[in-house]
Amino acid sequence: VLVGRDLTSIYPPAILKLTSVGYHRALNAEGIISLRPTLFLTDGNFGPAEVSAQLEKVGVPILTIRPGESVDSAAALLVALGKRFHREHAADSVAAAMKKNIAAVLKDTLRWVGKPHPRVLIIHFGQIANNYLALKRGSIGDQMLRWAGAENAVDSAGGMLGLTPEIIAKTAPDIIVATDVGFDRYGSAEKFAAMPGVDLTPAAKNHRIYRIDETDVMYYGPRTPEAVRRLEGFFHPAAGTH
Repeated sequence: VLVGRDLTSIYPPAILKLTSVGYHRALNAEGIISLRPTLFLTDGNFGPAEVSAQLEKVGVPILTIRPGESVDSAAALLVALGKRFHREHAADSVAAAMKKNIAAVLKDTLRWVGKPHPRVLIIHFGQIANNYLALKRGSIGDQMLRWAGAENAVDSAGGMLGLTPEIIAKTAPDIIVATDVGFDRYGSAEKFAAMPGVDLTPAAKNHRIYRIDETDVMYYGPRTPEAVRRLEGFFHPAAGTH
C-alpha cells in the first residue's frame, strides 16, 4: 500500500490523493517517518544526504532501483517491481504491452526519413535551483524527439544545459516543449512565449509551444509510446498519428 509520494509522482491521478513529502531533492525525513512507511522506494535521486541516514536510523529500509536507460531495461524494471511486490502477472503484462507498443512506434519512425525535421528545444524546470534547463542530446527526451521526427535544438550531449535568455534565443528552436512545472508557472503557451529569450525564438513567433509532463520525456515507461505519438502531433500536425 502506498502511503506517500514526492511532488513529481503524479500518475495515475489517484496518487495525487496521497500525502506529498515534497520535492525529491529536498525531502524532510520527519515528514516521511510520520507516514510510518515500511519501505522507502527510490531511484536514488533524492536528498539531502542526511535523509538516508535518518530513515535508516529509525529502521525504514531503503530500496533503490535505477530507472531504465533503454526500453529493455525499463521493461526489466517493471518485471523486477512485479516480483518485489508479488504482482508478477500484472507487471509481465504491462512490460510486454510496452515493448509491443514501442516496437510499433519504431516501425512508424521510417515515415520521417527524408522529411523535414523541426528543431525542438525541451525546456525542463529544475525545482531545486529554481532554474530552467534544456535536455541535451543523448538523453531519453532526445531519443523521443528523434522517434517523433524532430531534432534537438541543443547541439551538446550529456545531461542537461542550464538556460539563460541568450542561450534560449541562440538555439532558435522551431518548437518548444516545456515540462509541466515550468510551463504551469506561466499558465499558458502565450505567457510562456513572452519569457525572456523564448520571445525571440521562431517557436514563440509561430505559436508552437507545447506542454508535456516531465515524466513522459525524462523516463522510459508504459506511457512512452503514447508520449511519442503526442510529440508527433506537436511536430507534424498535418501528418496525423496512428
